[in-house]
Amino acid sequence: MSMSILIGLLNLIVEANFKEYFENLKKNKFFILLTVFFLFHAIALIWSDNLDYGLNDLRRKLSLLAVPIIVLSKPISLSKSYKLISFCFVSALLVTSIINVISYFYFSDYFSFNEIREMSRFNSHIRYGIMIAFGIPVLLEMNNSKRGYYLIIPLIFWLLFYTYISQVLTGLISLITIVFAYILFRLIVERKIKSLLFLILTSIIGIGFLLNAMLAEPDYDTSNKADFITMKTEWEKKSDMSFEGLDRRDQNLKYTLSRFLDSKQLAKNGRGVRSLTLEEIKAVENGMANVSEMQIGFWGRVEGLKYQIHHSNDPNGHSLLQRIEAWKAGLDIFKEHPLIGVGTGDVDDAFTNKYKENKSKLLPVNQIRAHNSYLTSLLTFGVLGLVLFITILLAYIKMQLNYRQVMGFVFMVLMMVTFIFEDTLETQTGITLFSFFAALYSIQLPSVKND
Repeated sequence: MSMSILIGLLNLIVEANFKEYFENLKKNKFFILLTVFFLFHAIALIWSDNLDYGLNDLRRKLSLLAVPIIVLSKPISLSKSYKLISFCFVSALLVTSIINVISYFYFSDYFSFNEIREMSRFNSHIRYGIMIAFGIPVLLEMNNSKRGYYLIIPLIFWLLFYTYISQVLTGLISLITIVFAYILFRLIVERKIKSLLFLILTSIIGIGFLLNAMLAEPDYDTSNKADFITMKTEWEKKSDMSFEGLDRRDQNLKYTLSRFLDSKQLAKNGRGVRSLTLEEIKAVENGMANVSEMQIGFWGRVEGLKYQIHHSNDPNGHSLLQRIEAWKAGLDIFKEHPLIGVGTGDVDDAFTNKYKENKSKLLPVNQIRAHNSYLTSLLTFGVLGLVLFITILLAYIKMQLNYRQVMGFVFMVLMMVTFIFEDTLETQTGITLFSFFAALYSIQLPSVKND
């Protein structure tokens, strides 16, 4: 990514049409707002103590400006140019997803995968899941003939299949968000207010049912006590991992094993351990406390999340519980610095200190940052920073509605939803993904007539 950005900037420097570049950038409202947001990061260094961390964050955030400068200094003027960009993006997704699947299902031992989400070889499984989902509307937009559907539909099914087997819940949420955004766009453009209200109401009810299902107690009996002595004897016959040690999610292995036996409705003793297959033993070693987690597809992931909710005494190794711990710490930091936040440079130190102050059970390696882009803006810059961030997003949404540009609308709604549970703008991949497509759709895309 860094090399491609440097090559893109070098291309502009070699052509040297700086006056044209400046005029194009000056008239793009999104770029101006993004520049203000970046300057906010620079200004917030003033009240930061850790300048090293702050300057490093600014260096990473430079992509927020560099990528749009490349895209918008010479905005595309031909529809075939946009289609070429779309083709390259989708092709990269198809090639990498095929490599991922082959690596996991045929070379699992070579790569030492602990769980299926690790099959994302080239990128964070979360960011990659978002891109896989967004690849579907990009594919649909690329097609302009009935014959094209014979090629497009199998590719869409492949991306859906990959999302299903990867167990990346963010991927599923992204797919649902994309469908929701498409419907929302049509209802707003066509001014169907009643239908819009019905959509919002049914979405709220649907989320309510989902939360109720997640909070429902497991239906298996957990009352029988564990006989750790006989369990240890049988475990050591089947595994080289210490019964008294930790599994690969840094949980106490004997308790993971006990809960796994519960999920299979087996006695928590040597006889229960003896009945486990080698695949199930490996699953326990990898930290799976419920047999459903071994399933291919989302149900295994859902069961894993339900387990986390009902066994929240130790958040280590559990993505949901770790996020909840991070959100609590982030809100506590904001309450102490509500007006101007802690500043760009002190975010990391503030979290480290707050985890210690709260006596968090999280191990240092699991003490993540906010994992919520809105909360990150709030605790970094205070209320004003959050207002600026949301203003940029809503202004972009309004722009897409004015352009009648569904792809840009869908992309930004997708970003806004994923910002709730991800620090997208704190990673190089997330920044590049956001800044590239947001810049691309910040202009009115050329039609076939332009060609």
